[in-house]
Amino acid sequence: MTRALSTPADFQLPELKIPILVQLGLTYRCNLKCSHCYALYRRDRAEFTFDELQQLVDDLYDAGSAAVVYSHGENMIRRDFHEVAALFRDRDFYQTLMLNGYYVREPEDAQRLVDCGINRTMISLDSVDPEVHDRVRGKSGAYQTAMRAISLLLDTSLDTVGLSCTIDRHNYDAIEEIIQLALDHGVHAISFMQNRYNIRDTFDRELWRRYEMACAEIYELMLRHRGTLDIYTHDPFMLTILDNRPDDRAARDAFIGSNLCNVGTSMVSIDPVGNVTGCNFISEAVGNVREEPFADIWRRLVDKYSDSREPPRGACTNCGVLSSCMGGCKAFHYVDKYDERCGETRFGESRPHGLPVTDVEALVPDRAPGVFLGMPGARIGLPLNGGTER
Repeated sequence: MTRALSTPADFQLPELKIPILVQLGLTYRCNLKCSHCYALYRRDRAEFTFDELQQLVDDLYDAGSAAVVYSHGENMIRRDFHEVAALFRDRDFYQTLMLNGYYVREPEDAQRLVDCGINRTMISLDSVDPEVHDRVRGKSGAYQTAMRAISLLLDTSLDTVGLSCTIDRHNYDAIEEIIQLALDHGVHAISFMQNRYNIRDTFDRELWRRYEMACAEIYELMLRHRGTLDIYTHDPFMLTILDNRPDDRAARDAFIGSNLCNVGTSMVSIDPVGNVTGCNFISEAVGNVREEPFADIWRRLVDKYSDSREPPRGACTNCGVLSSCMGGCKAFHYVDKYDERCGETRFGESRPHGLPVTDVEALVPDRAPGVFLGMPGARIGLPLNGGTER
């Protein structure tokens, strides 16, 4: 008897909610100023101390967490980064490090990541054109720095060395070129993440027709290179174009899992000062681990984002693919419980749905007040709470 292929609906609305994946920021500090950075104006120097992180590791382990993704800032800026990673290593966490490459300068730097338990590294790379990448990342030489780090990391025993690519107008037409670069260098994986627009005056509904084409192209390229290069997007909309061609059960399940919105079901984000949110791209905090137990915050977060208790609505009303994408990306739930990218016309449809929508001008993503805090030269090497700058 042939086993039926899995579907996205099989993975939506799980009864048991466990914060398996933790997006964790050890610092907001960074030596770049990326044009799309969701954390650029949230930076705060009152970051976790090492002792606080020791307690947090225990709390997350007790809650059932099993994987951590280091994000928010350039985490290797902290001099105690490797010691913190070792704490998670000793609890058998699967560890993914997002990085720009500046602190992987020598073979020894790459090997230290292996030794402290990092399993997967994802280096930021937005273009095969150095000028485009440097412009997006806000620093001359960023491209060459990233490529150097990729080479050094590939020479280690890391499970995965991948590329993290933010896609938008500047590189929609270069997706296949970026994939070819990954293939040429022997990279294992590549993530294409659509800009989540957490910065004022960037949201534009006219963009989405082009993004639909990009999604279709990425899907076909994923099929073409399966088994050689792991290509994914982290976007629930991709689940609406899944067909029967991915017929290997494990690979199909992995594709579905990588594109689900796991906010409040199996994922949580904790920023460098303890604020707990649904994911990195959601600014509204549900609590702070410095003020109350993580387990209590997690229960509240699950209730807040429950699609079982309060199903998606608005543009999702009577949508034929709701069981696949389940309201899309919650970071785009600007107005109500639906992905604003479907604000006028649903993803994959050519005609407006005719449901009430909010003016684009009113859809300004919330952004905490603050100023850019980069790497002022006068402070290099001075202790800053949990770690010191490099």
